[in-house]
Amino acid sequence: MTSNLMPAFYSPLVAQIDPETQYKLIMEEGVKFMETGDYQAADIKFKQVLRNMDVLPADITFYFGKNSYFLDEYKQSINWLNKYIELKGTQGRFFDECVNYLKKAELSYQLETEKNAQRVQNEFSSTNEFDCKGKTHFQCPLCNGEGVLIKPGKMNNTVYQTCPFCDGQGLLTCEKYKKYVRGELKIENE
Repeated sequence: MTSNLMPAFYSPLVAQIDPETQYKLIMEEGVKFMETGDYQAADIKFKQVLRNMDVLPADITFYFGKNSYFLDEYKQSINWLNKYIELKGTQGRFFDECVNYLKKAELSYQLETEKNAQRVQNEFSSTNEFDCKGKTHFQCPLCNGEGVLIKPGKMNNTVYQTCPFCDGQGLLTCEKYKKYVRGELKIENE
C-alpha cells in the first residue's frame, strides 16, 4: 500500500497528508541527504518534487541549485540559484548563502568552460597537422590549379592575374599547403 511518492519515514499518519505536504516532506528529506553529503540521493528527491508539485515552493530553487553545485552541474546550479534570487529577492532567508554558491558556481563554470576550450584547441592543433603522405605538390586551392585568377574589371571587362599563392604554377609545395591548411599562407606579393 506504500506509494513510491512517500518518503522513507512513511507511516499511516503520513498517508492522511495531502500530496502537497507529502512533497514538502520529500523536499525536506532531500535537504537532509544534501546536508549529509549524499548529493545523488538529494538530487533524486528534489527532482521528484520538481516533477510532481503543481506549485513549487521558492526554497526548492535554492536547494536544487545548491545541490547541483555539489554535483558539478554548474550551469544548472547558476540557473536555479538565479531563479531563487528572482523569486525571493534580497529578503529570502537563503539570500546570502545563495549569492555565495552562485559566485562559486559561476567561477567553476567559467573555469570548466575555459578548460574545455583549451582542451579542444589542444586537440585541434595536435591533430590538425596535415600529412602530405609522400606528395611533394598539391593543387593550389586559390586558383584551382589554373595558375591564374579571373576577376571582373572596373570597366565591365575581365582581368587576369597570376595567382599570388602559387606564382602561376597551379601547384603548392607540401610546406606551403600545410601553411594554407593552418591559415598561415600569405600572398607572396604583399
